[in-house]
Amino acid sequence: MHDLRTFLDAYSRSCPDGVLRIQQKIDRRYEITALLTELEKSHRFPVVVCENVCDDGVKFPFKVATFIHSSRKRLASLLDTVPERLGNVYNEHLQKRIAQVVVPKNDAPVKENIVTGEKVDLKIFPALIHHDMDPGPYITAGYLTCYDPDTGVENSAIHRGWIKARNEIRVYLTGATHNALIFGKNEARSRDTKVAYWIGHHPLVVLGCEAGIPFGDSHYATAGGFIGEPLRLTPSETLGEDFLVPADAEVVIEGIMPHGQRRPEGPFGEYTRYFGPQKWNPFIKVTAITYRRDAFWESVPVGHTHWLSSLAREGMAFDAIKRAVPTVKAVYVPMSGCGVFHLYIQLENLIEGSSRSALIAGLLSHYLVKHAFVFDEDVNIFDETEVLHAMATRFQGDRDLVILPGLTGPALDPSAAGIVGTKVGFDCTKPLGRPFAKKLSIPGEIRNREGIRKILESIPWKEIPEERS
Repeated sequence: MHDLRTFLDAYSRSCPDGVLRIQQKIDRRYEITALLTELEKSHRFPVVVCENVCDDGVKFPFKVATFIHSSRKRLASLLDTVPERLGNVYNEHLQKRIAQVVVPKNDAPVKENIVTGEKVDLKIFPALIHHDMDPGPYITAGYLTCYDPDTGVENSAIHRGWIKARNEIRVYLTGATHNALIFGKNEARSRDTKVAYWIGHHPLVVLGCEAGIPFGDSHYATAGGFIGEPLRLTPSETLGEDFLVPADAEVVIEGIMPHGQRRPEGPFGEYTRYFGPQKWNPFIKVTAITYRRDAFWESVPVGHTHWLSSLAREGMAFDAIKRAVPTVKAVYVPMSGCGVFHLYIQLENLIEGSSRSALIAGLLSHYLVKHAFVFDEDVNIFDETEVLHAMATRFQGDRDLVILPGLTGPALDPSAAGIVGTKVGFDCTKPLGRPFAKKLSIPGEIRNREGIRKILESIPWKEIPEERS
């Protein structure tokens, strides 16, 4: 079985130093974010489990698990690959759909505690308050699931949710998302939308559900492809037997999103590392909460390092580019571009026009991709010093720029007006058909000479201060 607990147990055994357990009191207001910020600054990305989470001194009955998706090495290990091939391998798993299986409620750990009606109180959960302008505690690792009224197929996606009251969540639902499309279909028919947040699951399930797949495809099936077995689902408590939720999640929150009603939501510190503005958004009237004994509350550190969105974009981009340019070697969505805006492409550039085709395919692979950069095979796209060097020495603005104006883009881009923006591609490959300057190099055999090898071995590397430029 794949769930958050089996992952934590296995990872704690295989990589004891990769799990940081905080047993001291730590406040859910800003303190956990402060801890993660310091880890991020030091380039350390363990799984963090906070076992004594408080709010103004009052302890919550649940632990917080976070930073799970903040290490590319960890995610690569889960997918049995290396960090440089994550985009390629993500795409391979995306093609392996496995249909879900339904289990009875008495076989679903998430049903160990069931609360409905007037007894519902979301404030028992240690949802974090991350940044100083956030209006309250937010769900950041919750997948919001709803069903298409026309096809009956489920859609699951992360949407931030402000826990405003004991039974109310205000949801940021942008117009370009599939869940917003489903909500819009129901609203046009004067119908409410049944929804469920599910929180805390195996990281491969989370990666599978993060995939950007065609509208009408099931995220539950993509999750099955990532774990190599059917995802276990179980009927909801208040939304009907046909509304299925993950049986092995830590927490499920069920409710109704009323049509024709909006309430203020935000501001919120977002992945752009800026605060997104307050907007009128839909909200959920919570009808039930179910959770496991000693449940973990999973949180994603929004605005800080996590590769969840990046890997999904890499997988989609690799697939789209490979269809256009089969010689693509690798893709990378770096944190420097907020984990979604920038796309680096490495290819074997054999045919005139291939690099430009790769740029356009990459830019159109997802609406969040804003800038794409294409490089030759000799450029390590995972090293931004090499990336910027290639841009400085192989790119000419009048010749190598691709501009695509007036396209749907990220609503949270602070430089854009609304959701319409401009996508830009940068061709940083060497020109074909003419000589190009040779990169600096040293004869390969020099480092193997006995004299220089002994010198290198004698240097006290750990005692020499490291300086990152």
